[in-house]
Amino acid sequence: PLNGMTIISCILLADFAYYWDHRMMHRVGIGWATHTVHHSSEHFNMSVAYRFGPLDAIFPILFSLPIVMLGFDPILVLLSEVFVQSFQAILHTEAIGKLPKPIEYIFNTPSHHRVHHASNPQYWDKNYGGVLIIWDRMLGTFEPEEEKVIYGITEPVNSVNPIKVFFHGIHRLFRDMGKVKGLKNKLRVL
Repeated sequence: PLNGMTIISCILLADFAYYWDHRMMHRVGIGWATHTVHHSSEHFNMSVAYRFGPLDAIFPILFSLPIVMLGFDPILVLLSEVFVQSFQAILHTEAIGKLPKPIEYIFNTPSHHRVHHASNPQYWDKNYGGVLIIWDRMLGTFEPEEEKVIYGITEPVNSVNPIKVFFHGIHRLFRDMGKVKGLKNKLRVL
């Protein structure tokens, strides 16, 4: 049934699914090849929130299906995901500093998300959360913002050409696959 409990439960599950989808996008070659578009900007503002890669709409489906299979209405799942994504969009700002500690402890904030977009080595693969940062705290991927954040990726695109930016991650993935010998090693890169 559609009621307050199912709505809150679905939002929590969608947020948890977002955490795992986002973590996969950073940790799996094909995921990073598409998600790197979002991280390639050397600036951090609201426009970065809308930089999507070629496969960014495909992978979340894999993480949404289990929620539907649990019995949640697919429309409610979709709306919950829209809520999580909309919350994410407002985090892409340098205009907001750190918020009060209770908020910083539970929720993903602009400070936490700046860390996520950093190319500083101590910030790599941290703060995947959507609405809640508690998933990162519980699963060992949390890092507070302490040092100045340097935005972008470790191998910069060095272009503002939208076609090059959109496909650079896929191009690099195939380049890296071409550098290794054997099908097994190519699949590991993928």
